[in-house]
Amino acid sequence: MLQRSCSAFRWLVLVGGLGGLLSSTLQSQTASQSPGPAAAPGKSEPSVFKANARIVVLDVVITGRNHHPVTGLHKQDFLVTEDGKPQTITYFEEHTGAQPDNSLAPLNLPPNVFTNIPRIKPGDAVTVLLLDSLNTPLAEQSHVRSQVLKYLKKPQPGGRMAIFTLGSQLRLAQGFTDDPALLTAAINNRKNGAANSPLLQSNAERGADQGVVAALAEQSPEMAAAMRQFLSDQNSTRSDVRVRLTLQAFQQLAHYLAGIPGRKNLVWFSGGFPVSLLPNSGVPNSFGVQRDDQQEVRETDALLASAQIAIYPVAAEGLATDAQFSAGAEARLTTRSQLTAPQAQAQQRNGNQSAMQEIANDTGGAAFYNTNGLSNALERVADHGSYFYTLTYTSTNPATDGRFRKIQIERANAAGYQLAYRRGYYADDAKSVKAAAIPTPKPAADPLSDYLRPGLPASTQVPITLRVVRGKSPLMASPVPARAGSAAQGGDNPNLKGPLTRYSVDFMVPARGLQFAPAANDHHHVSVEAALVVYDHQGKPLNWMLRQINLNLDAARYTAAQADGVNLFLEIDAPEDAAVLRSGVYDLNSDLAGTLEIPLSTIAGSAATTTSSK
Repeated sequence: MLQRSCSAFRWLVLVGGLGGLLSSTLQSQTASQSPGPAAAPGKSEPSVFKANARIVVLDVVITGRNHHPVTGLHKQDFLVTEDGKPQTITYFEEHTGAQPDNSLAPLNLPPNVFTNIPRIKPGDAVTVLLLDSLNTPLAEQSHVRSQVLKYLKKPQPGGRMAIFTLGSQLRLAQGFTDDPALLTAAINNRKNGAANSPLLQSNAERGADQGVVAALAEQSPEMAAAMRQFLSDQNSTRSDVRVRLTLQAFQQLAHYLAGIPGRKNLVWFSGGFPVSLLPNSGVPNSFGVQRDDQQEVRETDALLASAQIAIYPVAAEGLATDAQFSAGAEARLTTRSQLTAPQAQAQQRNGNQSAMQEIANDTGGAAFYNTNGLSNALERVADHGSYFYTLTYTSTNPATDGRFRKIQIERANAAGYQLAYRRGYYADDAKSVKAAAIPTPKPAADPLSDYLRPGLPASTQVPITLRVVRGKSPLMASPVPARAGSAAQGGDNPNLKGPLTRYSVDFMVPARGLQFAPAANDHHHVSVEAALVVYDHQGKPLNWMLRQINLNLDAARYTAAQADGVNLFLEIDAPEDAAVLRSGVYDLNSDLAGTLEIPLSTIAGSAATTTSSK
């Protein structure tokens, strides 16, 4: 049984100031996405970029001829159009580089209580470093890391910062902190070290391919042409996989950062930028991605907009050595096999730089390339992304036709200024914006399973708090045996073998974190999924369970839920080699998720309920 009395979990929201943190976090999330007057009690919704609401939130950075941010402007200084039609600014706020409040006392949660709620008070902006080994040659990765370490040695490297790495999947190397020692330790940690990408060709491999084609050309032009086509198809396939993995990483970043209020400046260090996030309306095929990635691009763009993420692409290669091929040089040959090595490198570099500019323009960031001063680039990001203006408008076009809406912002009665802001959005309805599926072994394909892979950053779109105990939960009225193969087995793995340990998990979800819909007879309805997956140290799923519940609350129970939250309960059995427990809640009404991964070694307290399998 999943749902129980709300009062059973009241202790959770009262201990350690967690209730206040839940309230302030949800309020700041809502404010960051929908500035303006507060909603009426019981009518608020979780923060999500909902195109059908036609409320558009934009962060705008404006710089002068000296490239320094321009401050002190007012709402009347900006002109906004959507698809060429003037829009009325309904909310305006200037941000002047205020850092998050670091005075928060430690959150004293009771033993075995865990939460995915970010422990950070809102500032104007935070910085996220993404060290990309998926798209970056090994030598360039080393250059990036040395430059980041150089930046961190400066007396005041900046405000709060988090570090992620991207290889075969996205990983969180260091959560948000302003301590340079912790950030430096994360960079130097071998687990987060540089790695060869299996999807990138080395110079030796490219040379060998060219040698094979040249040898075949001497024997048969037809055979050489067939080999060139085969190699081209291979490169295209590798590029497609890189695009898919990169888009998934950005979606996961957006899920993680959604619970942190304010602007997020994402500094993406990469040797290749295989995807554009928005369409280019000036070409017949408006998407700068290959094959069938258009839908994932749309979904990624919506998630980035919702989380207020501006991307700052930084080329990992540093200063280009063959300056005769400049960033603006025109590539006259379009087939890689027809190009000399320097020409091919120049064409690839020009394509990367063009993609970087598009990504930065699309999300309101700035691109940095053709420079060895990557440390200086970080300083410029901190300056560029900390002084900005937030404005909103309600679109004069309420249609949810899925079309791309172009946004243009100008400074009134002024010239010579450069503005960075998100250049548009898709007019999809909220239900059409869903994260692309991530392959997982168990559970089977399902919306929540997308978030349950081990090691992924927590999704903070839905705030959740868990109490985990070994054995029977003290909140349960009767004991439940834990025996593999029995009717009362905790979990859905039919091949589970003992001895087993039973883990009882109590979920609490703030009602404001779910999207209740009005129903008949003054009821409110929401459909949610809750899941648990147990993994071993190698990331192999050992046991799993996923349950759906439809909550249909009458007026009294809905009022109680607003105060005490929505409570769910699951039990799962774990074998001896279990290492981590990954949990998640998915709101099927809003398509938002909250997840949390807990090392089982941190579970203390009650004695385990352990039995052997049959």
